[in-house]
Amino acid sequence: MVEIKKSFQTPLWILRRNESDIINCYNFMTPYILRATGGTMLNFGYWNGKTANLGQAQNELCMLVGKFAQLHSARKVLDVGSGFSAPAIYWKSVYSTLDITCLNVNFLQLKTAAGLVRRGEDSNNIMKSKKTHQALSFINHNTATDVWLLNGTAKILPLTDECMDRVIALESAQHFKPLIQFIEESSRILRHDDGLLVVAIPVITMVKSSLSSKIHDFMRLGILSLTWASEHYELEFVKSLISRSGFDIINIEHIGSHVYEPLADYYAQNRKTIKSIILKERTSTYLQNILYNVIERVVFNSAVKMKEASQKGFIDYVLIKAKLA
Repeated sequence: MVEIKKSFQTPLWILRRNESDIINCYNFMTPYILRATGGTMLNFGYWNGKTANLGQAQNELCMLVGKFAQLHSARKVLDVGSGFSAPAIYWKSVYSTLDITCLNVNFLQLKTAAGLVRRGEDSNNIMKSKKTHQALSFINHNTATDVWLLNGTAKILPLTDECMDRVIALESAQHFKPLIQFIEESSRILRHDDGLLVVAIPVITMVKSSLSSKIHDFMRLGILSLTWASEHYELEFVKSLISRSGFDIINIEHIGSHVYEPLADYYAQNRKTIKSIILKERTSTYLQNILYNVIERVVFNSAVKMKEASQKGFIDYVLIKAKLA
């Protein structure tokens, strides 16, 4: 009954998109995503000619962001909106000297992340306290370097000034509202000599300068304007916020063609298999199966529209790297 109630609440979570709604939406959808992918990465993935599945694509995007952020020359890293900390675990396996703090407003995701970092321990017994901004240290099973899990919001980073070499938001900044607070906080905690802000973010490319143009743009996005559970930030808007906050943008990579279109194609090609995996592993009622099929149909239509919007240049996926001026 609880899951059925959440199914009906999901449209409200997506439409309102405040911090609590985003948490609830992820908590509801994540079990389906994890069953479908078989992994703990929560991103669209980066697809090249050799990418075989979504899990591999998600790892490829994580690897690409690590290189883009020049993690080989970093020591202290903050991953904001860290999900299940899978990117942090991957980055530490490649760059063994990193000291990574994973900040996430979603407490349930942090509990799961604690179990992943400790590899095999029951995550329900690891984090007992729900105090905001409580930091806990765990030893990565691959290295001797600590991974810190921090429950907090991107709008007020609970860290001291100039304490980080890198601030990374891997497919999470599209949920930060207002985004300017995250960017300003990043400028405060980054070291002034060589600190870098790195954002991997889905963006809208068209400029909405009036109410009529906004309506027209959302008509072009179709169902995606409702189901894309983010703030629909425009690229130029994101760039302006970064520049206004004392950063110089030193590199932007446009990778939308390696994200949206192949992801949509992969989903279409494997739709039946993905559905069977999810439904097979669920102990669900007949009504719950009906509700899932309705949601899945919306997701499929959104994927089709996502591919079309990408091909027409309405949306993009960018990597942005900036340093303090």
